[in-house]
Amino acid sequence: MSHNEDAYLEQLQPLAEGDAELLKTLVSRFAGQPFSEQIWEGISSISRSGAELKLSFIRLRKYGWVHAVKKSWGERLYYIPVEKLIRLLPIFFSCNHEHPSESGGLHSRCDSGSGLALDLLHVLAFAAEQGLPLTAKGTVHKKNLQKLQERISLKEEHLQRLALQYAHDEAYTPPLAVIFDLMLCMGLLSKTADAFVVEDKRLGEWLSLNEADMNRLLLRTVVERYGQTDAGMQLFRYMICMLPQHEGAWINIASVLEWMKGEGLFVADDAVEKAAAWLYALAGFGWGEVAVTEEGEYVFRWSIRPELLSAIGVEESENGDERFFVQPDFDIICPPGVPYLARWKLLVCTDLVQCDRVSVYKLTRESVARAVEKGMDIPDILDFLAAKGAEGIPEHVAAAIGQWGKQIGRTQFAEAVLLSCMSESEGDAIAGNPRIAGSAERIGPRHFIVEPSHMTGLRKILEGMGLAPLKAVAGSGRTDYAYPLLHVDAAVNGEMLSESYYERQGMVYGGRNVHFFEPDEVIPDPASLFPGVEQVPARWLQDWRSYHSSTARTIVEQAQSWQTKILLSHGGKRAEFAPTAVYPSPWRAEGILHDLESGRFERHELTAEDIGELKLILPSFD
Repeated sequence: MSHNEDAYLEQLQPLAEGDAELLKTLVSRFAGQPFSEQIWEGISSISRSGAELKLSFIRLRKYGWVHAVKKSWGERLYYIPVEKLIRLLPIFFSCNHEHPSESGGLHSRCDSGSGLALDLLHVLAFAAEQGLPLTAKGTVHKKNLQKLQERISLKEEHLQRLALQYAHDEAYTPPLAVIFDLMLCMGLLSKTADAFVVEDKRLGEWLSLNEADMNRLLLRTVVERYGQTDAGMQLFRYMICMLPQHEGAWINIASVLEWMKGEGLFVADDAVEKAAAWLYALAGFGWGEVAVTEEGEYVFRWSIRPELLSAIGVEESENGDERFFVQPDFDIICPPGVPYLARWKLLVCTDLVQCDRVSVYKLTRESVARAVEKGMDIPDILDFLAAKGAEGIPEHVAAAIGQWGKQIGRTQFAEAVLLSCMSESEGDAIAGNPRIAGSAERIGPRHFIVEPSHMTGLRKILEGMGLAPLKAVAGSGRTDYAYPLLHVDAAVNGEMLSESYYERQGMVYGGRNVHFFEPDEVIPDPASLFPGVEQVPARWLQDWRSYHSSTARTIVEQAQSWQTKILLSHGGKRAEFAPTAVYPSPWRAEGILHDLESGRFERHELTAEDIGELKLILPSFD
C-alpha cells in the first residue's frame, strides 16, 4: 500500500491489513458513490477467499468506514461517507503529476472570477434590501433576476459544460440556479409561499466567518453538489485538491488522469472533457485559472489553498482585518481580506460599482438616504467609515455626508389607518363620543385617521356603539423588507463549518440520493456467513487428515458454499485451495491454489483423485 505509515496507524486502526486493502479497493472502484450488495460482492481477490472479504466488509461497517441505507423494498445500498473519503485519499494515494513550464507557451482559456463568497454577499444584500417576491409559478420575477445576474461574476460559460439539472430551468440561468441552491441548502435563504426570505441569524453566522473558512465550506459543498456523479470524476475532483501544491504552479490534467489510471482508479473514456468542465466551474467560482498547452492539453492553477477542503492538517484560519479605502471621489476601494461583516455594512450605505477581487463601491446622496431608511443614521455612517477605513474619511466627503443628512427626513410619510363610515351620521356619532377623543382625527364627513396603536381600543368602543368594524383591514397586502444591519458581530459558528450542506435540498438536482433512504444500522453477525456451522463435524475444522472420497468431496463442496478455503496436500507440499465452482460429473472443483511455501497463487482444477489429506478452514472472526 502506498500510504504514509503514521497516517495509516492513526486513521485505519484497528483494521487488519486485509480490511484496509478492501477499503482501498472500494475507494478506487466507487469513491463516495452508492453501490449495491451484488456489485460489491463481485469484487474478488486472488489472495483472499470470498468469506474473508465478507468478514472484512463487516468490519468496515462496524468501524464506520462504510455506511448503509435501506430502500423501501428492502434492498441495501452501501457508500463511503464523504468525510471518510477525504481522509482516506491522501493515505492510500500519493499523486505525482507534471508541472508544465510557462516558458513552453500557455494559452489562457478561463480566468478566475471574483469568488462565490462575494457573489453570495451581493445577492444576499439585494434580497435583504429589495426582497425576492415570487410569481404565480413560484419563480423570482424576471426583472429581479436580471439585476441579480449583473451583481455576480459567475457566468453561464463557467457552468454550461456541467449540464446541471435544476427546478425551473426555463426561468433561471445556471449561475443563478447555483447561487440560489447554495443559499437554500446553507440556510441563508428560505422559501415561503410568495417569496424567498433572508434568514438573519444564519446570515450573521455566515458573515462572521473569514473568507478562508467560507471557501472551505463552499468548496466542500460544490465538489459534491455540482460535479458529475461517476466515481472517476468524484475522485478527480478531490485529487486535484490534494496534490502537492507549489505556489503559482500549473497542474497538467492529462498527467493526473494518467496517474489515476496507473493506480487502478476508475477513469472513463471521456474523462478529459469532464475534467475540463469542472475546471471551468472552479474558475467561475473564483478558485483558479484554466489554460491549454501548445499541445492542447488542459492545465489548471489554483488561486486558493485547496487543502482547505479538509480540516485535517490545516491550521485554524484567522479573521482578516484588512480595511477599505474611502477615496476623494466618493469611491470606496475594498481589497481582499476586508471582513464580510464590514462589507455587508458597507453595502447598507453605498452603491456597488464593480464586483471583483478588489471591489468598488460609491457613496451617493441616494445610497446614504437608503441607509437612513434602513436605520443607519448619519453619525453611524461616519463612525463606521472612520473605524473601518484605512486612512479615515476625506474632509469634504464627511462634510457632504453630513449635509446630505440635513436634507434627509425633513418630511416623512407616517403609517396610519383610515376609518371609513357608511354614512355621515355614523361619522357624527363617532366624533361626538368623548371616549374617542385623541384616538381618531376626523378628516371628512365619513373618514377618520387612526393611529395603528389605538386600533384595538377603538374597535372595542365602536362595537359598544353598535358600529363594529370589519375584522379585515382593507388594502393591507403590502410587504416590507427589513435590511438586517447586524450591528453586533456574531461569533464564528464552528458548527456551520462541520455541517454537510451537499446533502440538503436546494434547487439543483445533485444526483446524490442516499440521504433520502432510511439508514441501516444493522450489521450482520459474522457467524451468519457460515450457516449450519454447528452441524459440521468438529474434526473437519480441527484435523488435517485423510477422508473417504465422498466425505472429502463434501468438505470441498462445503468450502465452496461458504466461500472459504481448505488446507490440502499438493505435489507433496501443503497448500490452500479456495474452490469457486464444483462440477458433479465427473466431479471436479475449480478455484485458487495458494502454495504456502513459495507464496504463489494460481488458478487450479482439483479432481477427486487429487484429494488426499485436507482440512476445512474457517476464517477467525469476533
